[in-house]
Amino acid sequence: MSILLVAKKDFLDAIRSLTLVAVVGAFTAFLAFFTYFKFTMSPMTTTTVSDLYQSSASVVAVIGTLLGYKSIVGERESGSLKFLLGMPHTRRDVVLGKFIGRVAVVVVTVIVGFAVVGAHYAVLADSPSATAYAVLIGKLLVPGAVFVALAIAFSAANRSATVATWGAIVLAVVFAFVWETVLSIVQSLMLPANAAVPNWFHLLTRLNPKYFYIDANTLELGNAAPFYLEPWFGGVIVAGWLLVSLGLAYVLFERSDLA
Repeated sequence: MSILLVAKKDFLDAIRSLTLVAVVGAFTAFLAFFTYFKFTMSPMTTTTVSDLYQSSASVVAVIGTLLGYKSIVGERESGSLKFLLGMPHTRRDVVLGKFIGRVAVVVVTVIVGFAVVGAHYAVLADSPSATAYAVLIGKLLVPGAVFVALAIAFSAANRSATVATWGAIVLAVVFAFVWETVLSIVQSLMLPANAAVPNWFHLLTRLNPKYFYIDANTLELGNAAPFYLEPWFGGVIVAGWLLVSLGLAYVLFERSDLA
């Protein structure tokens, strides 16, 4: 119950500070523009709803990071953290409550954004699919939650909002933009042209929370698919990121002084 109280306060604070309005507005504007661009400016290729995923996931990753990086260190610097812990809340309650509250902001942002742009997609797509659209929304919520957890770990580990800010920026840039670029460079340097991509390379791609959903059915494998490319292993990857991030956030926060 205490966790939910912290989560409710965090979510209501996002509403009162207009953070939720700003995030929803920015994401909806991006999604509307990007949807129009993908379905009208790419006439030489067949565009499906899945083509909206990669860029949208990068934006959701950034949103999750920005929502989480000041969750604890911001209240530490303002002094409100002492007041919060003076109530019947443990530090575990604070970590988990803030995680739930910030994830709720991500959920509302993604659902509202796609609900508003839904009619836009239905008109522009050649073969619109409500099911595929709903699956896309579900996929995007997962990296959003993971990046909130990662950012909260940064927030709990630092006493300075400046340090937490730069850590969050690096985090977002690496996972949202740099990861696949580095892997593409490595692939071009290590593998001959037209050579089959090894399974371990697909695993490196999948370890990025953005690509947890990748499974053997979407890849051209020359042999039997290993277990780490099967659909269920995506859940293991996501659970690992969440448990490690939130566990680390709790341990660091539990050992730190409030002064």
